[in-house]
Amino acid sequence: MKRPLQSSSSAQEPLFAVSAVALIAATYGLARLGYGLFLPAFAASFSLSSTMSGILSSGASLLYCVSAVIGFRFAGGHPRAVTLLAGSTAALGSVGIAGAQHTMVFAAAVLLAGMGAGFASPALVELVQRNAEPARQGRLQSIVNSGTGFGVVAAGLLSLSLGEAWRIAWVLVAAIAAVSMLAVLRLDGSAGTIPALDRPAPSLLTRSSFRGLARPLSGAFVFGCGCAAVWVYGRATLEQAGGMSAGMSAVVWIALGVGGAAATLGARRLADHAIALTWSVTTLGTAGATAWIGSSQGSLVPAYAAAALFGLAYTAATSVLILWASEATADSAAATSLLFTALVLGQAAGAPLTGAMIEAYGPAAAFSAAALTCAAGALAVTGSRRRVHPPARR
Repeated sequence: MKRPLQSSSSAQEPLFAVSAVALIAATYGLARLGYGLFLPAFAASFSLSSTMSGILSSGASLLYCVSAVIGFRFAGGHPRAVTLLAGSTAALGSVGIAGAQHTMVFAAAVLLAGMGAGFASPALVELVQRNAEPARQGRLQSIVNSGTGFGVVAAGLLSLSLGEAWRIAWVLVAAIAAVSMLAVLRLDGSAGTIPALDRPAPSLLTRSSFRGLARPLSGAFVFGCGCAAVWVYGRATLEQAGGMSAGMSAVVWIALGVGGAAATLGARRLADHAIALTWSVTTLGTAGATAWIGSSQGSLVPAYAAAALFGLAYTAATSVLILWASEATADSAAATSLLFTALVLGQAAGAPLTGAMIEAYGPAAAFSAAALTCAAGALAVTGSRRRVHPPARR
């Protein structure tokens, strides 16, 4: 329990929200998910096959989970320190990517950069609770989570404008991560408050940590397995199988990010409807978009529409996970870390499997299988009648 914030926190809330969105954009949309966008350039520079690209993506996902576990344990009591870790790892890893001359150095930098996202989610869930009025916390959590879409847009613009100069792009990613981290720490209105009651750090090894989370954990894992196809191989598939130019595929990625950013428009609706409805709609929408992208053969308008739908549905689904965590457990930061860990573990499992399927059966079959897996994630709410509400309404 923390002493509630009054006065100055309300005035700083919009600026804090912008900085938090920027940090999610930097850690998720750029430092972590930017790997898939720049994969064609990385593969050419470091001779990466589809299978090896998937293995590296899986390694980044596993280290994301390590950082999420650390965030799970410490964000509740030390959100500012975890925020510092989020921005620092994303920035340092991005600098390493920009300067890598050897494959091993590049791989290590990719792994480090991806850790920032794992730290960011639990830290910002806690900071949003400290800096927002209770009635607005649910909506603000969804808005901050949509920063992924803005980061994907930024990554696409960097790729489109800089072309083969991808090293410069990753220097800029490092700068964005560092600046957004400093902005969050500067605008955090809870910086000087004193805890009213110390709460013990949560443990992953207790039953209470998982109580109420069985359905969302299973749904997040299965959903993550299917999502890996687009995040890791989406752009490469559009170029190699769909026949798109590098510039056109970058614009498709921008459309994906625009769709993700547009999820902010539905933040209130997500917070006001039943989980059984919102989770089903968003996971099935992601599934349809995944199959659509895999079957796009050089058709620009359908590819743009499919990418935008994927970005919108995926980002909304992750927002539902955050709201589900807040509803299911008392410690929403810890629960969010567990659910996002399950999501990324699913991506870690799905990435190499999709890569192997692409090499064996082609992208259309691999993306169709990924779409069916995304759709299977919707089964997690079968029979559930739980509703999603902002914390203040519970």
